[in-house]
Amino acid sequence: MAEPTATPRPRALVVADSDSYLKWAVRRAEDLRDAYDVEVVVVRNAVTPSTAQRAAAIDGRLDTDPGEIGLRALAARLRAERPALLLLACRGPLIELLLLEELRGERAADVVVAGIPGIWFPPTALGLRLRAACDVMVVHSEREREAVTAMLADLPADARLAHLGLASLLEDQEVGGADRPRIVFAPQALVPARREDRVALLDALVDVARAHPELDVVIKLRGTAGEAQTHEEADGFEQLAAGREVPGNLVFAHGALREYLGDCAGFVTVSSTAALEAIAADVPVLVVDEFGVSAQMINLVFEGSGLFGGLDDLRALRFRAPATAWMDANYFQAEGDWVAVAQEAAGASAPGATMRDPHAGLMRSPQRLRRRSVALGAGDDSWHGPALAPLRAALAAYDRLQRRRRGSQGNRG
Repeated sequence: MAEPTATPRPRALVVADSDSYLKWAVRRAEDLRDAYDVEVVVVRNAVTPSTAQRAAAIDGRLDTDPGEIGLRALAARLRAERPALLLLACRGPLIELLLLEELRGERAADVVVAGIPGIWFPPTALGLRLRAACDVMVVHSEREREAVTAMLADLPADARLAHLGLASLLEDQEVGGADRPRIVFAPQALVPARREDRVALLDALVDVARAHPELDVVIKLRGTAGEAQTHEEADGFEQLAAGREVPGNLVFAHGALREYLGDCAGFVTVSSTAALEAIAADVPVLVVDEFGVSAQMINLVFEGSGLFGGLDDLRALRFRAPATAWMDANYFQAEGDWVAVAQEAAGASAPGATMRDPHAGLMRSPQRLRRRSVALGAGDDSWHGPALAPLRAALAAYDRLQRRRRGSQGNRG
């Protein structure tokens, strides 16, 4: 008598574009492994991570390095293979482009999930509109859930919200040690936007290094010069320090943040999800409020945390522990329900249903072309003919201008 054939496990495809989204994607792939056969791929785009960025984002958590795929090839694969779950760990313009342009509203999977890699408070209307064709959107705290729910009421979107607490994925990380104690500064690409403010930050870090030769002052960078990042950084700290006389104990470093949190006397940032990693590692934190507290500074979420302080606090090494009530209301809750919500949404979707297009009939061709340029940049292999070279150049120049403008406004779509 023949043995019964094992039922194949459902497949999940996790698609990432930039360095920070790849880091988030890898951890979400771990969440899915109990219920799905999971594959992670990187789509070629305007901010495709370098080899070094990929290694830092993956951090030894995958058995094999993610494959790289073009957007058109990805759309063709989704049409042919339609996975049970598609997780789009991508910037909004690329998500919109894949679902509504390349797939033309065809259902990409039984359930399509998207989310932001880390802090997303307050949420942006643009970020939500670009993901409005998805079935499930992942938020990272009850505070974010409330804010997104309120905003979705004014948008043509039917997405369910799922919750994912960040504490569980942060607390299990092993931190690296060091021969000397150190403080770590994690820059944010978008804020502060003004060059003089970034110089003031660097000046304070230099002052700390000079006043405390027993400490290493580590500026932990996301990438090296020339590497693309999720958000384009103007006036990077390594460039600002070039040509200046700085003490030898002020150093620039790369790689996974956890490698620098051991033997860490304090962690400082203006606005970065990395602060959550430091909190989870029991490192005291300072969130610099010298340049204001606002949505534009992307630091409203830290109100009530007890972590705010100015550059004088940095010079005095006055780091803080977060308020327990703030931790409970924000990112240090239970693990979350996002996989269960996604499975429930998959079971409720009609097999032949199409994705909702929230922009149907509203978007002019130039806007769609610009969004395509923002999403794919040089990774777009669909219009490389010489006749289109002037248009590509014009769109690239316009894109650079817009990215700088978005940076000054704290736009995180």
